[in-house]
Amino acid sequence: MQAIDFYCKKCRKSMRISYALTGDRTAPAMNGIMIKCHTHKCTRVLTLKNFTEGQIVERTDALGKCYL
Repeated sequence: MQAIDFYCKKCRKSMRISYALTGDRTAPAMNGIMIKCHTHKCTRVLTLKNFTEGQIVERTDALGKCYL
């Protein structure tokens, strides 16, 4: 099983949340979850709606980082 770490697209810092892959690319992933960037200067809040595991895998780079 592989875990994908989420990073802020604006400030490039870690959002301190990760997602463990299940293998089903069409399954909804973290529907309705609000993620907030934890840096003091970046005030970005992200709500995941209608995200599937396949979309998360497409945005992930070779190091397991997904920039949202």
